[in-house]
Amino acid sequence: MTRLILLAAGASRRFGEQKLLASFEGKPLWRYAFEAAAQAAVPVTVVTCRGLLEGEGAAFSFQTVLVPEGQGMGASVAAGAGSALPGENLCFFVCDQPHLPGWGLRKFIQEFEASGRPLGRACAAGRYGSPTIFSAAFRAALMAFKGEEGGRSLFAGREGETWCQEVPSLWLRDYDVPW
Repeated sequence: MTRLILLAAGASRRFGEQKLLASFEGKPLWRYAFEAAAQAAVPVTVVTCRGLLEGEGAAFSFQTVLVPEGQGMGASVAAGAGSALPGENLCFFVCDQPHLPGWGLRKFIQEFEASGRPLGRACAAGRYGSPTIFSAAFRAALMAFKGEEGGRSLFAGREGETWCQEVPSLWLRDYDVPW
């Protein structure tokens, strides 16, 4: 079984305002990731800051974990990993990639589970991006992350253990500056 962890606590410094609340093609940016997650057919945890998306997570019946503002990606990854049950794979997805459809997220998780590999990531034309997925064996390492550390370091030197799903490049497009 896999737990999907939505990373929704970023400071949006380059954007100039909280980008997850900004309207993108008629909906708040966060909503695309939440809707995709709801279609993934796995347990979902939202990692966010107090007052940002905790109510929205509850409205989707997602577990919500709060992290202090400004603690960096590592704190969010650690909190998300800590929310998982023992034995669950951990799939991390950022909330600023509105083009990844729910069926694509579900397929990513299902194909990783069938791969038998301990690590997985999405890629498009040689570029890696979110979502990423880790077997339960990596939970302790993920829970130890701090600062700006993300899961990328766990992939280093493990190319032979890593399953990659080729996806359309649009699916990996994130929005760090106003559109």
